[in-house]
Amino acid sequence: MPYFISGVTADHNDLVARQPSEFKKLNDVDVLTRHRALGIDAANHTVRIADLEGGSEFDAHYTRLLISTGARAFVPPLDGASLEGVFTIRRLADSIRIKKFVKDRHPTRAVIVGAGPIGMEMCESFRGIGLEVTLLEMSEQVMPFMDADMAARVQARLEEEGVNCMLGQGLTGIEGDPSGSVKSVGTGGGSIAADIVLLGIGVRPESDLGAQAGVELGARGALRIDGHMKTNVPDVYAAGDCATTTHAITGTETWIPLGSTSRKQGRAAADNMFGADVEFRGVQGTAVVKCFDLTVGRTGLDEREAAAAGFEPTSVDIEAESLHEYYPGRGAMFLRLVADRPTGRLLGAQIVGEMSSVAEKRLDVLSVAISARMSADDLQYLDLAYAPPYSTAIDTPIIAGNVLASKLQGKICSCTGAGLD
Repeated sequence: MPYFISGVTADHNDLVARQPSEFKKLNDVDVLTRHRALGIDAANHTVRIADLEGGSEFDAHYTRLLISTGARAFVPPLDGASLEGVFTIRRLADSIRIKKFVKDRHPTRAVIVGAGPIGMEMCESFRGIGLEVTLLEMSEQVMPFMDADMAARVQARLEEEGVNCMLGQGLTGIEGDPSGSVKSVGTGGGSIAADIVLLGIGVRPESDLGAQAGVELGARGALRIDGHMKTNVPDVYAAGDCATTTHAITGTETWIPLGSTSRKQGRAAADNMFGADVEFRGVQGTAVVKCFDLTVGRTGLDEREAAAAGFEPTSVDIEAESLHEYYPGRGAMFLRLVADRPTGRLLGAQIVGEMSSVAEKRLDVLSVAISARMSADDLQYLDLAYAPPYSTAIDTPIIAGNVLASKLQGKICSCTGAGLD
């Protein structure tokens, strides 16, 4: 959606994965749009449904029921949140409204509240259409799910692109003018003039429908499910942003609302609802975001999280180029790799790299290695593809494995280097 707002994607219909007519034609599935599920009668296996166009209500019987109600954008209870020019970006309609507002009202000053992935993408989007952008974040760093020094690299890039980063300041209110439009945003340190405000503070699971039917709630108020996507209510399953999941490294219940997780959970739920015996193995929080010409991503645990989970973490930092010096188009990247000191087991990775470095490829390699419970020793001998247009002879994940294994063996204390063999 940020790319539709900035014009990278011209038509919002291109963002729709599949139309209702396609579900019917390809899968013989009836999709009822403009209908709302009002309640679930678990004892009688029915769902009460409202037809929002026709104004009628009816009951639909189910043999098995999947709740996949997703999540909603979080809007804090503060003055001015309903003013014209204040937006969230969660549904396709949100992006259409934002684009129309920009076209009709010609705002010049944008305030983005929240420096997570959506905030990063919208900084680029708003700057791309010529708006002045102020980024407001309550924590002391952008990208709070990254280590502070990694996030500092992202902040520096934001500021180079003209984004005013105001960190450690919370939103206290939004002030409007006499016409009911946004005038300014209040913070603990004063006010910021604004014509448009984007609230990118996060999301909350849409779990009310399931909870009213007796489904237990778990992490962050999401619907609790087991490995087969079942809730505690017979014949009721849940998947996606409304449901919990298991952290693949710690084994603990968690809530990580990502589109990739939803897709995998949905497949597992469908298999089990139709008679298979499929266990969803959980996720490790692999995520990536584009911030101007930077790729920023992480997978698994950082050192603080690893320690809290009972591991004895250690890490190495690697600065590297994606290609040999003699081949054009290379890009720099900075990688941090975390492992358990006694066993060498890989636990997590973070990366910040120029787009030309194809940093996401290296992150995916490490994500697979972590998922396979590989050690630093194992990482050293991965057989990765090599040719000068694609990587160095020993690619960054292998370099990181070499350095980390050496550190675990006591041969070095730490390392920050480039192109190490």
